[in-house]
Amino acid sequence: MKKITLILSLMLTTLGVMAQKADVASLKEAELNRFKVMVAQDEAGLQAVLHHDLFYTHSSASTDTKETYINSIVSKKTIYAAIESEELVPRIYGKTGIINGIVTIKNQTKEGNFTFNHLRYTDVWVFEGKRWQMVSWQSTKLPN
Repeated sequence: MKKITLILSLMLTTLGVMAQKADVASLKEAELNRFKVMVAQDEAGLQAVLHHDLFYTHSSASTDTKETYINSIVSKKTIYAAIESEELVPRIYGKTGIINGIVTIKNQTKEGNFTFNHLRYTDVWVFEGKRWQMVSWQSTKLPN
């Protein structure tokens, strides 16, 4: 029963990313849903929310494309145990959205230990195909 509930929840999360308006509320919702699908390792949700031209720059300065980023999550190379948004400031310019924010990311290592990253970030979204899609991410580690 728990598994069915999780599957239905993931399906609804993915569907929630689909039909949107190009406004601040839906951009904020898309960002928070993105965090959920990252933690859930939801490949379909990630495919929907990430733009085909994604350029993802980690706080370590390493970069990913959409394909390599999704693969790192579904292969469990990167395990997001939790993502907590502390600050989220969305702005819209036509069909482009920019979010500045602060998050705390709890990652799980292969050994089962946890690490934490406190990040300030900027991401860029485009409204395409009746939904927001993230096209760029850049983050910087905040001091502890």
